[in-house]
Amino acid sequence: MIKLSTVIVPIMVVVSSCFADAYQDGQKALENKISSEAAALFEKACDSGNAKGCFELGLLYEKGDGVVQNKYKAVSLYTQACRGGEAYGCSNISLMYDTP
Repeated sequence: MIKLSTVIVPIMVVVSSCFADAYQDGQKALENKISSEAAALFEKACDSGNAKGCFELGLLYEKGDGVVQNKYKAVSLYTQACRGGEAYGCSNISLMYDTP
């Protein structure tokens, strides 16, 4: 009989490394000033449940860096990041509502 923990733990490691890869690749793209590529990678990370990826993508939408500026989309992404436990997402939501 196979223990459930022996099956779930390896799967969790593979899944979490997939999240980290897109996010980390997005960070590298930002460092290299390739914002449109970073946006695509952060979107992939965000869609996979990575709250930091949602936050970073929100920053790009807020500034219009590599994507068409869309502050409503930025708020939505910050909300998703906040719900995922990213404190900076929560903070940026309040800043967006405070700014005219």
